[in-house]
Amino acid sequence: MSKPDPVSPGREPLRMDRTELHEEQRRMDRVRRIADVTLFLLARTPLSRRESLSVIDHARSEILRLCPGKEEVFNLVLRPRFLRAVNERVLREWGLNDSVN
Repeated sequence: MSKPDPVSPGREPLRMDRTELHEEQRRMDRVRRIADVTLFLLARTPLSRRESLSVIDHARSEILRLCPGKEEVFNLVLRPRFLRAVNERVLREWGLNDSVN
């Protein structure tokens, strides 16, 4: 006999069938790849600030398309990583990276 899932009053238990779980994993893998490619482009490609922000905006729209309603998570987690990559690349290009550390 299995125990019932603990659930808050008035809420259904969170259960995912294999198809839903697989689809969620595919979305998260895609988000991870978008973030990795974006970080690579921002860190290794000589882009202007405007071009860099355009790359970040494109990544944001793709990630939010995959994960609607997660804009706050994007702004708190990914956007600062992307901007840090841009700033570190610019400091390297200017030869100032050693003076900040």
